[in-house]
Amino acid sequence: MENLIDYSAAAQTGSLLEHVVYLCLSLAGATFAYRRKSLTFSAALAAFFLGAALYLAGGPLFFILLMVFFLSSTFLSRFKASLKDPIEARIHAKSGPRDIFQVGANGGAALIMAVPFAISQNPAYLVAVAASFAACNADTWASEIGILSKKAPVSLITLKPVSPGLSGGVSPLGFLASLGGSAVVALTYGVYQFAVGNSGLLLWMQILMITFGGLLGSILDSLMGAAIQAKYINRETGELTEQPDHNSIPNQLVSGITFVNNDFVNFASSLLAASLVLIFVQLQ
Repeated sequence: MENLIDYSAAAQTGSLLEHVVYLCLSLAGATFAYRRKSLTFSAALAAFFLGAALYLAGGPLFFILLMVFFLSSTFLSRFKASLKDPIEARIHAKSGPRDIFQVGANGGAALIMAVPFAISQNPAYLVAVAASFAACNADTWASEIGILSKKAPVSLITLKPVSPGLSGGVSPLGFLASLGGSAVVALTYGVYQFAVGNSGLLLWMQILMITFGGLLGSILDSLMGAAIQAKYINRETGELTEQPDHNSIPNQLVSGITFVNNDFVNFASSLLAASLVLIFVQLQ
């Protein structure tokens, strides 16, 4: 993409002191999340290394994008938790602090895009990294806010109503939340680039690409959640759930593929969205 060469300079790491500061910030963030019981110990350790790796690969920009995703998703997970927790405990395979697999599912695509940037210095990967976080943030906002919708969500595949909180269901409120989550990451990218001296039509184009790339990732997440994510019938309650067992009793698989859980779908959708944005940018 033309005129992007200067943008890569804004993503580079700086002095030794800056290295120490950002590594300490990564450690502080992981420690805070662990003490707040937002992450398990292993997840907090993984989050620290993820933050450090992203900073070393792309400088403050990648680290800031990670923090925007993490802080906003953590806040929303606690928003009206008393209403959401019973639904999530009944349907979702995982509840409580995020584990190491969830950290990888939400940050893995960004790291995959950050490594080739560090090697090639191709600035198109800057947009791809931002798009991966936009997709994760869009999906998280849609899940955390959409579950509160008064209107029942519908499956993207059958267009029939599904239980609130069940993967693959969408609602107008969830869609708007998804767009908002994606836009927050895109605007963070834009503000950072503007602050370091990059501006103009190209930057606005990137912001739009990141926003729509994140929204696309959330839609892909819902499509995969409806089509291939494993869903079960709870043998005790007869309810549809994403939990493979209940009280150590295996539930009956009724749709999807056994190994395709929410973590798999989150990782795959964010990686696919980032890859599509990368291809689009490279073709310009």
